[in-house]
Amino acid sequence: MAKKVTVEEESTQQEPKPDVPVETQDPPRREVTQDPPRREVAEREEERPGFSVPRDMVLIPSLGKLYPPSHPLHNQENIEVRHLTAADEDILTSRALLRSGKALDHLLQSCIMDKSISVGDLISGDKNSIMTFLRISGYGPEYDVKIDCPSCEEEVQHTFDLSQLSVRTLDLTPEDQNNPVFTLELPSGVVVDFKFLNSAEEAEIAEILETTKRKTNSPLERNITTKYSRQILAVNGDTNQATISSFIKSMSVRDSRAFRKFLIDNEPDVIMKQDFICPMCSHKEEVDIPIGVGFFWPE
Repeated sequence: MAKKVTVEEESTQQEPKPDVPVETQDPPRREVTQDPPRREVAEREEERPGFSVPRDMVLIPSLGKLYPPSHPLHNQENIEVRHLTAADEDILTSRALLRSGKALDHLLQSCIMDKSISVGDLISGDKNSIMTFLRISGYGPEYDVKIDCPSCEEEVQHTFDLSQLSVRTLDLTPEDQNNPVFTLELPSGVVVDFKFLNSAEEAEIAEILETTKRKTNSPLERNITTKYSRQILAVNGDTNQATISSFIKSMSVRDSRAFRKFLIDNEPDVIMKQDFICPMCSHKEEVDIPIGVGFFWPE
């Protein structure tokens, strides 16, 4: 049973038998060697003759609560990551990887020390935390980018300090540690079971939306409902997909806004917002930090 949260109107072998001695002549003994653990293999791969690549433990916003017991990050608050090297720039400049949109995933996979961890399995906020660490340790915290002033609408150059970003860690705890699902009662009284999406699921949603747009040539983008269809796992305890789809299609705006706000307020992530002062009109406002080409390709 997942933990229930209520949203107010305005704002889830048998043990092996011991060997039995047999009175026959033993066959010639043969030395058997086991493959080294994947972690050991990873460490060997990172060794450089005469040089060592720095490593750090990076905080993951989920605190490991959103991974099943079989996952290496289950209940782990940090992940070991090595710093960027010149070899990693080959990944960042690979035209094939850039065209496929997989350059960043390949980069992160290369830098995670435990090779049993797949980037696709990472909760999106944990992935963002690793990406931010690699950017700061590799190129420094200063991030120069062009931004449109919210007031005068002039495009200006601004430098964000990535070292000052804050992290929202997961403040929810699923009652069932083996099944990181949460329960939320919406303003209408409907109770939904939901999960936080991982990187692969976010990428799948983006691909579905892009494919649908290309095939239908429709200006309508079903960003919200498509995401809900991956996040909501049950409605009033009913896990039937037809029931869930029907609810999402008829979901009231009030319920939708309450659900979305709860996700925004509680999803573990790096908060990519910072104060901005326009040099043209002196307007001051907290803005979203735009992630563009310059994040890993600074001039």
